[in-house]
Amino acid sequence: TTIKYWSMWNKGEPQQVVIQKIIDEYEDANQNVKVDVQWMGREVMSKVRNAALSGDAPDLTEQSGAEIEGALINNKLVEPLNDLLSKKIPKEGTAFQDVFIDDILPFYQKEGNTYFIPYEIISSGFHYNETLFKKYGVEPPATWDQFVEINKKFQSEGLAPLAQDGNIDFYNAYYYYWLVERLMGPGALVKAAGDKTGETWSQPEYLEAAKKVQELADNKFFAEGYKGSQYPAAQTAWASGKSAMILVGSWLSSETAEYSSEDFKYNAFPFPEVEGGKGGKDQAELYLIGWVAPKGADKKAVQDFLAFAMQKKYQEGIVKDTKNISTRKDLEAPEALADFRDIVVNASSYHKEYDGLQAEYPDWWKTVFLPLDDKLIFGEMKAEEFVQQLQKQTKNYWSKK
Repeated sequence: TTIKYWSMWNKGEPQQVVIQKIIDEYEDANQNVKVDVQWMGREVMSKVRNAALSGDAPDLTEQSGAEIEGALINNKLVEPLNDLLSKKIPKEGTAFQDVFIDDILPFYQKEGNTYFIPYEIISSGFHYNETLFKKYGVEPPATWDQFVEINKKFQSEGLAPLAQDGNIDFYNAYYYYWLVERLMGPGALVKAAGDKTGETWSQPEYLEAAKKVQELADNKFFAEGYKGSQYPAAQTAWASGKSAMILVGSWLSSETAEYSSEDFKYNAFPFPEVEGGKGGKDQAELYLIGWVAPKGADKKAVQDFLAFAMQKKYQEGIVKDTKNISTRKDLEAPEALADFRDIVVNASSYHKEYDGLQAEYPDWWKTVFLPLDDKLIFGEMKAEEFVQQLQKQTKNYWSKK
């Protein structure tokens, strides 16, 4: 048997090294099986989708759950892996479905079918250095008003409150997306993006969210020169103590560890609540990386491999070697990500990263939303015009489809 596996990782990345070890040991334990893996990088999903449409897809691939849902699951280009749920994890005797943190495995289930097997958890929120916060006598804010006040506190002390690499448009998008989540709850952004009339954008909360982003720009809370900051300059400066906070994904600690001082203590707090908003800070973003079997895959072989791969001794590599959060409930997070794991584990509910926008409406996301959002966060466009343009350009976008 040969399992054809197209991976999202590039050779030499920590995740690639961990998965290669799993493959090597699986082949050693199953002499009649060959795992033919190709390390294809982040654009793997478009290649898999094209191959699935032509009937020549791999048996196994991986990406973020949102991308897999948009490219494969919604287009019925996947095989259900329901038999895997009750399968025993080798050498552990535990049912496969029982090793996961609660509500993680079912997150992308459709019509009672399990297609997506997550092994890594990412989320986003504000990163900060606990040592620096203590130095300035600052506590993590729970509300937007408290957040604005601590920005003013840092600013008055001569420290840039917020780091931002302005050349990464989807990093810039975190602020508006999170504010809409807190004001309106999950699904509001996707609803507005998909409204072909553009009228949904006229609801007042969309403008209120934009005004709050404008407030940050107008008050000069972002570090000087953020518009022209080229990744990873701003996050490196933050890790060096030149700014107080940064809003980005939980991968940040592994990317900046070499620049932080010995007394740097990585901590995080969830995006603050907004008074009167429908979304609470106990609602967490769930950005999952995991496996899926495209249409036509050898399901039996794939499920046997995945049961093997989810053994605790291999998933420990996700924690220790890649410095990420494992989906297994019996593995703690790396110390720098302990807060993020707590945010996820203790959440009352989950939503997809960017509300699922980049998976549901990828062209709209890239051509309409991101360019407008850049202008908003850079202070080049006022909140009212931002919403007016979203309404106008969304309607125009759909009229051409």
